Amino acid sequence: MKVVILTSTHPPFDVRVFYKIARTIAEAGHDVTYLLMYNGEGESDSEVDFITIPRPKNRFMRVIKGRKLLKPALKLDADVYIINDTEILYLGKKLAKKGKKVVHDAMEPYPDFLAEKSWIPGFLKPLARRMATSAERRGCEKADGILVAMQENVDRLSCCNTPILTLHNYPRVEDILNDLPPKENSVIYVGGIMWARMGKEIVSMAKGFAPGGILDGWKLNVVGPIHYRGYGAECMDIAEKHRGKDYFNMSGKLEKYSNVLKMMTSARFGLSLVRPTRNYSQIVSSKVFDYMAKGTIPIATWLPSYKGLITEEAGPIFIQSGDEGKVPQIIADLAERPQEMRERALTCMRSVREKYNWEAEGRELPSFLENIVK
Repeated sequence: MKVVILTSTHPPFDVRVFYKIARTIAEAGHDVTYLLMYNGEGESDSEVDFITIPRPKNRFMRVIKGRKLLKPALKLDADVYIINDTEILYLGKKLAKKGKKVVHDAMEPYPDFLAEKSWIPGFLKPLARRMATSAERRGCEKADGILVAMQENVDRLSCCNTPILTLHNYPRVEDILNDLPPKENSVIYVGGIMWARMGKEIVSMAKGFAPGGILDGWKLNVVGPIHYRGYGAECMDIAEKHRGKDYFNMSGKLEKYSNVLKMMTSARFGLSLVRPTRNYSQIVSSKVFDYMAKGTIPIATWLPSYKGLITEEAGPIFIQSGDEGKVPQIIADLAERPQEMRERALTCMRSVREKYNWEAEGRELPSFLENIVK
């Protein structure tokens, strides 16, 4: 079976698209090509082929120019095409007209995420949500299969009467440690630095790590790109007074997944804090499980999407929205009970090894695609 994965926004080594979906299909013995809009240097991999075309910086032009993916996609003459961005889902109809099988990876609640973009004026957000919902539904109704990463998308797209496979973004078994590694007194945040993910609140925690602070002797690592210039500038202003200090590090850029995993390994705690907006209250943060795989205890905002999926018995610590200021105290209190902290870290690793891993979740993907091609 020949599979082509198309994306207009994801980078070459995206965690879900490349390391999980593409690699899983390739490891099942199938031919996989990753066709993407990307402005970096050419990439290569022993199991997955890469084809890139230039990506416009302007969002609107990116959607329009997305049609340039169609020609190389058709030239590859694949058995099935996986479209990873709703903004180019219109390509699915064009592929279908050529007799091709199409699968949409509806990873996130796209209509809600789009409507909350800062560049869309407030009075246009309801209209943007309705238009995106309609476009996504039409595209999914024409698709031969849908991949989702959360229950909300199952509920939302089940009306399309298209086969759906749920694939939570759990870590791969190869990324789960068997033994608890040596740990530093450090806390890590991995992800975009933005308002919805408590960017300023996380950076502001640095003062608690400064000499004389509640976490004096500990280090805060903030790893990820800065989103939105205005908000990003505010975060940088807060960070400025701590820059160059031993207790604080903030890269402000996208890091390779393999490098991020290494940094997670040495941290005792990992942060996954979000504002429970309409879209973010629906997500299941993959970072929670990535932290757990490294024996790094997650401290995460409790969201309705976690209900029935995971509890603190599996190792993470959940806080209510609005309690982000209590995080340094939570860490300091648990640090005074090192054996309890160690046991919780071991529980995290055991939980992902036994239940929350990609191999258990993604093993149905190749057969799901094979059945679509039949």
